Amino acid sequence: MNPSSPVTLRQMQALVQVARHGSFTQAAAALHLTQSATSALIKELEERLGLDLLDRTTRRVVLTRGGEEFLVRAERILADVAHAVADARDLVDLRRGQVTLAASPMSSSTFLPGIVAAFVAEHPHVRVDLHDILTDAIVDQVLSGAAELGIGTFQQSIEGVEFVTLFEHRIGVAMLAGSALAAKRAPTWADVAGEPRISLSRSSAFRPLVDNVLASLGAVVDRPRFEVGYMGTAVALVEAGLGVAVLPERATALARSSAVCWRPLVDPVVVYPSTLAKRAGRSLSPGARTFVDFLTRHLHDAAPAPRGRRTRQKRTAAPKSRAARNAE
Repeated sequence: MNPSSPVTLRQMQALVQVARHGSFTQAAAALHLTQSATSALIKELEERLGLDLLDRTTRRVVLTRGGEEFLVRAERILADVAHAVADARDLVDLRRGQVTLAASPMSSSTFLPGIVAAFVAEHPHVRVDLHDILTDAIVDQVLSGAAELGIGTFQQSIEGVEFVTLFEHRIGVAMLAGSALAAKRAPTWADVAGEPRISLSRSSAFRPLVDNVLASLGAVVDRPRFEVGYMGTAVALVEAGLGVAVLPERATALARSSAVCWRPLVDPVVVYPSTLAKRAGRSLSPGARTFVDFLTRHLHDAAPAPRGRRTRQKRTAAPKSRAARNAE
């Protein structure tokens, strides 16, 4: 046997066809080769194995004992390769597949359910797993490969993660519909500074953006009336009449009644991005790639760019720390 010369699939296919037909002529026809090319493949295979595989007679070609043993393994290998190719084609054609998506609780409870439902209806053989978790956990899952995609608010660049902005949220205030503040058509950040505030916890990627704007107006930002971990909890406390909350408009979809209303804040106008995250330098699976295309096509309800002075949340170049960065 010559170990430097590997056995090829084409050589094994030639052996299988010769064994099946008992004839080089018929085997060559099945392989769409000439008889001499088929004979050459068998000869190369025997030389590389150091083993006679066929006994040739004037009427028929039959397998040797060694040929019979090798044929069993060759057929198994060829079948495995055929199954692997079929499985790969199923992935490409979306006849099967899986998309694992890690997303913030707000994204998971507002715009994503409808998009996931529409995607599954269009691609019923692709499984979508949705993990509703906090921002740091989203990053961890994307980096570890536990999730192919992440959606959330990320205040900084993170080594090993690529970000793409999906749309921008306009920032405003959630409050009781019958309150004095709700009577204002264009409440300002200064108006909010004088109200009892319900803030997200300091671990939230959204909190530094709000605090920086309020601090620039001279407001005390470290003493909110309530501090909670989830936007849904903040909306519920607003609904109970316990204060106001600075939130993106989509968060008010979590309100249980019409008692809560939302107004965009001005002076300044503030927006921040909802961002798609994936592992840098890694290709997406066909299912995940199709989901990203589907997602971007279906986000036509993103708010238009507001006019006036704007403040944007900004990610820095590529820090390794996850400490919240100051918004621009």
